[in-house]
Amino acid sequence: MDKNQTNLSRKNEKPRELRQETLFVVLAALVFLFVVIRTAWISDDAYITFRVVENFLHGFGPVYNLGERVQAYTHPLWFFVISGVYAVVNGVFGRFFLAARLPWTVIFVSIACSVGAAWLFARHIARDWKAAVAGLALLTFSRAFTDYSTSGLEEALTYLILVWFFIRYFQMEESGQLYSHRAIGELTLIASLGVLNRLDIVLLYAPILAWMLWKSRSWKSVGFAALGILPVIVWELFSLFYYGFPFPNTYYAKIHTGIAQGVLFWQGLVYYLGSFNFDPLTLLVIVFSFTAVICLRRWKYLPMLAGILLYLLYILRIGGDFMSGRFFAAPFLMAVIILIRLDLDAKILTGLAAGLCAVGLAFGVNPLASDASYRAAQLPASGVVDERGSYYPDRGLLNYTTAKPFPDFPWNERGWQRYNNNYKVEVLDAIGMLGYQGGPYVHVVDKLALPDALLARLPIAGEKTWQIGHFRRKIPEGYLETLQEGENRIADPNLKAYYEKLSIAIKSDLFTPGRLEEIWKLNTGYYDGWLKAYPN
Repeated sequence: MDKNQTNLSRKNEKPRELRQETLFVVLAALVFLFVVIRTAWISDDAYITFRVVENFLHGFGPVYNLGERVQAYTHPLWFFVISGVYAVVNGVFGRFFLAARLPWTVIFVSIACSVGAAWLFARHIARDWKAAVAGLALLTFSRAFTDYSTSGLEEALTYLILVWFFIRYFQMEESGQLYSHRAIGELTLIASLGVLNRLDIVLLYAPILAWMLWKSRSWKSVGFAALGILPVIVWELFSLFYYGFPFPNTYYAKIHTGIAQGVLFWQGLVYYLGSFNFDPLTLLVIVFSFTAVICLRRWKYLPMLAGILLYLLYILRIGGDFMSGRFFAAPFLMAVIILIRLDLDAKILTGLAAGLCAVGLAFGVNPLASDASYRAAQLPASGVVDERGSYYPDRGLLNYTTAKPFPDFPWNERGWQRYNNNYKVEVLDAIGMLGYQGGPYVHVVDKLALPDALLARLPIAGEKTWQIGHFRRKIPEGYLETLQEGENRIADPNLKAYYEKLSIAIKSDLFTPGRLEEIWKLNTGYYDGWLKAYPN
């Protein structure tokens, strides 16, 4: 064989190898897509946002109960994304296809976001095809990651924004521009979109951006960072003006509980244990990311580890959640990104990924094997539940048939009964699908205070009345009559006086004289004495 033939043979081998490597990545991505479709579902909490979306698109404003400007959703960006997509899809296909219904729309948007995030991760973050396949395997077998790749909640969009952030981060690092003012401005802007999607995700981004600013040591970089956070500032100003408060109402509902911090910290540990019981892979990957960085002394990843650590401590601080694994999904994704960027030997990385997946399969629940018959175990005493398993029999995509609506649930029928009977005020414990199906003219009073600005500022009803994420309030005497009749009938004089001021912020016209002053006083605690004087 002469020299020309040898060179031609080598040129032919490279494209063939490239095609084979791409094929492995595509197959791994298809497995991930297969799992996401098989596990696709809608949570009850998602229907809280769905009701706000319907009200918004029907001209009632982004509110849960008509006539009360209360931010019942926690994810502004996700809210506007699904509102926009649903408006387009319903406008184009609403007369012809059931797929135009909101739950269907959100499931498909979620699948697109999560699978898009996984594909971009494999093609633009992983250093080679072996790292891409190993990373996709970890994502596929993580219960936390796949369970909330759909669910109707904001996690799928969080994944996509997080992957986008690190694609640009590593591209800038490789080009030597990571600490330039333009890079800092761009990455701050992407992080701001992540924060608009879920406020507490700022903990993952903040140490990275702070380190970049420190390394830059430039006031120009600070200026670009300030421009990057403009979307968050604009939203907060809008929220303060429109809703009367800067944060979602759920924030106030979950901090005014009166529960001791030590109790919440203990419940946070319980959340760790409960999640580990369902899904050991997710937490083990996070632990291995810390171990690998420290043992290999790859100190450039310390800002990323700091973000993960802050978020893990935050989980302990708030007592975790009732949805097993949900709060670990985003830090898990960041941990996987660290592992596949560490330049580990291919055999070591493949063996590590295979071993972690094997542990997850042996001691957890295998997402790949999930089917239409999947059910949750009984509610544990910890209150940390397999949320997908609880709703999957009736709200799982695989359980859809043409013989029943999607999603099908006993609450569906009860909801439509209330809509047809046109009840005005109703007290509920679970306000998701019941509230959604009840229609806009049913005013829902939630004992958990998620969409109720007054109840959110009252302490819980008693020590034994709460499950993590579910903090029940006692409804004040005269409050239901107040809502029913539109006149303040609250019996307690202190609470009655507070509600008068609160109503100016959340019920009166936006430009009512004195409204901005009352908003200022409510947010600075000027009237909190009335709340403290109210006997719970």
